Amino acid sequence: MDARLVVFFLFCVFSFINSEYVNRKFCKDVNPNKCSIHSVKMDPCPDGPGFCLLRRNKPYTLAFDFTPRFEANKLMLSIVSDNQNTGSFDTVVTPPVDACEYSSCPLEDNVRQVMDIDFVYEKKHYGKFPIQVRLWNENDETEACCFTLNVNVFK
Repeated sequence: MDARLVVFFLFCVFSFINSEYVNRKFCKDVNPNKCSIHSVKMDPCPDGPGFCLLRRNKPYTLAFDFTPRFEANKLMLSIVSDNQNTGSFDTVVTPPVDACEYSSCPLEDNVRQVMDIDFVYEKKHYGKFPIQVRLWNENDETEACCFTLNVNVFK
């Protein structure tokens, strides 16, 4: 067997073992009827599904399977954290970016798709707290998909 095929197979097995479906909740300030979140997966996340262990300055991939209940020509995406556990979600992990780089645009109503986001947690906050992932129509912020998941950040 070709050595490259063996390495690829081992990489796939390792990725499957380390990625984990995680528990998520809808954001409180977003209409849950505007979007269905079918699953959320974090890679790596060996401690899931309750929370994901994050280390500063390490790469992570967040994938979510969703069905929007709205159309949009331009999508925005952001990731923020609530490191004080106050419900404020005021620490920017990933500033608002053009989500069409991660997904097909225009976004079609009631068409299921998966979005993969690569990010690095660079903040100097530690402990257990939620992060929020928000995807919204740039022309109407009430049309959004939004969920939170819990993380535990170590040094």
